[in-house]
Amino acid sequence: KATVSVLNWWGQKMWITMVASVAAAAAAGRPQHVLMVVVDDLGYADVGYHGTAHGSALETPTVDALSGAGVRLENYYVTQLCSPTRTSLLSGRYPYTIGMQDGVITNGHPYHMPVSVATMADRLQTDGWRTAAYGKWDAGMTSWGCTPTCRGFDHFFGFYNAFNDYFDHHVGKGLDLRNDTAPVFSLNGTYMTEAVTAEHIRWLRAEVAAGTKKTFAYLAHESNHGPLQVPIKYIRGGCLKVPLAHPSRRILCGMMNAVDESLKNVTDAYRALGLWNETVVLFTTDNGGQPTEGGNNYPLRGQKATVYEGGVRGVGWVGGGWAEAHLAAAGRAANAPIVSTAMMHVSDWYPTIVAGIAGLAVGVAADGTPALDGVSAWEAIVDGAASRRTEMLLNLITSRGGGHAGEYALRVGKWKLIHGVPCTYPAGTQYYGSATCALRDQQAKKADGKTPYDITPATSAPMCPVGWTPPPEAGAAPYAPAAWGCPALTEGSPTCHRPDAAEPNGGTWLFDIEADPLEQHDQAAVQPAVLTRLMKRLQEINSTHVAQAQAPLDPRADPSHFGGVWTPWEGAADPALCAAPPAVNPVDSAAPKLAVNGTAPHGAGCSVTGWCSLAHFAGPPLDVRVSHAGAVVATGVANVPRPIAGLHGYAIPLPCALFPAKERTCLAVEARYQGTWWPLRGSPVCTP
Repeated sequence: KATVSVLNWWGQKMWITMVASVAAAAAAGRPQHVLMVVVDDLGYADVGYHGTAHGSALETPTVDALSGAGVRLENYYVTQLCSPTRTSLLSGRYPYTIGMQDGVITNGHPYHMPVSVATMADRLQTDGWRTAAYGKWDAGMTSWGCTPTCRGFDHFFGFYNAFNDYFDHHVGKGLDLRNDTAPVFSLNGTYMTEAVTAEHIRWLRAEVAAGTKKTFAYLAHESNHGPLQVPIKYIRGGCLKVPLAHPSRRILCGMMNAVDESLKNVTDAYRALGLWNETVVLFTTDNGGQPTEGGNNYPLRGQKATVYEGGVRGVGWVGGGWAEAHLAAAGRAANAPIVSTAMMHVSDWYPTIVAGIAGLAVGVAADGTPALDGVSAWEAIVDGAASRRTEMLLNLITSRGGGHAGEYALRVGKWKLIHGVPCTYPAGTQYYGSATCALRDQQAKKADGKTPYDITPATSAPMCPVGWTPPPEAGAAPYAPAAWGCPALTEGSPTCHRPDAAEPNGGTWLFDIEADPLEQHDQAAVQPAVLTRLMKRLQEINSTHVAQAQAPLDPRADPSHFGGVWTPWEGAADPALCAAPPAVNPVDSAAPKLAVNGTAPHGAGCSVTGWCSLAHFAGPPLDVRVSHAGAVVATGVANVPRPIAGLHGYAIPLPCALFPAKERTCLAVEARYQGTWWPLRGSPVCTP
């Protein structure tokens, strides 16, 4: 017997008592079909069951109905950006554990979810489940071994990048749409949401016809990520209540209509095929909504790319025919939505699916290294058991240099610590600077058949990125903390100048999330013991931090090398070989420069100069060595100040005898990071 508290933040409370016997659970059996739906950049107020009460015009009847007949997760957290959340979901690890926390993987970046970790699809395959992935991958494409069909999915239909044109399926100058590993050229003009929906239904029917007993589908929509594109037919219903003065919001509303219709069509297919009573639907966003692209998180503070609740408190729920029957058998009252306040993190989906649903053992032997950070939330969700989780790491990024204080966020019990910078993007972007509370983000885009309406600076999206942004259709202006000295945000006041620089340069905040879910009251000064305890815990976690490797876009990934198609560029070219990616060089750098016998700009003598590591590298200066014909000829330390950040420059004297007149000399330049020597970009460097 378990009591689930149905308590929302706006004063409504009810209690539901669920009684579940072991015999009833055994009779119901385990779900045999799992549909995991990920909606990109889905804001807290972008689903009807959250947003309607706060002035949002978005209507999501399918989401509302399925979640209302299941369990809504109201203490559920994701990360603030796409790739970190997706790699955490698929692997069951905190992104900081596997070097995936810092930023978004886009095509041509040599980063990827480590192949040392299993995905949930890998595990399910071993137990006879048929698996498929659709839509956005965004977990790396360096080599074929990083891509879905080599990471546990029997079938893939989608794209590798963080975003795509919804109609022509190009990223820049390259096509990015695959059916398994084959490029798809025939769907130019087909809307992406519709394409993945149709393909999943086709696959599901084929699997049933083939006698498949267990299926796992990972349906990762591109929507609601930019670009703002949607067929005009989806601008209907509540979208028409959004004034044309807010075109971004109206377009986003249409994109969400398409997602809601997709969910209806897909779940109708499970019903028509006789699978519904054995199906569980798992639903999540990857991060908070992006007001600049029409999303909204009100009344929560913040947005995508921040660690405020609007960036990391995720929309999530569990439903489906199996869940509905299980909850009814456990005594669920008719038409009574169940709200779970059990603490849950996105990394928990892996053990929830693998152990909780499929009944498989989890551990390093089966799941790879490092060990899982996630814990199964299955019993907490469907039986009302206590959460097995007491804390969640929400962000951990060390300093980016230039005075940047790093980005850290930790939830322990009811307390939430934010330390350093609360937003991923650095100063100089739309998120920071004197116009942080800009009423309009100043975007401009002409309607072109993909984007239904003109967007001008005067009609671009209202926002207050680290404050609170009501849905624009609600008629209220964004607002910021009173301490920022900008209470009068009106259409006649285009910017809100913050009187201090505490936010972008770092600080420390402590919130009681249970009492203050809107993060309006900083408790750091009045709860010193709690602050000290959480800071100590953060330091303990930081000791196991794996920094994300950073490197520039690899020119070898250019789609012009692959017939105009974005394609894995490292390792064997045959996708069936699933070539593992090479080790990623963690040392970014500028190409070394040689000065021989006083050639400008380095003065007299002979030397090699340059810089190594990224601007945000926080470790000690790296050792540098120079080799000629395989022999080390000079060593030094990268301890010369760089103009933009840190002690990362080097200037190493060289024997001028290395450079005989009229002969070409080439030198290899390397830096040592964590015990390994890595070549610097542009090495070897040669005389003319």
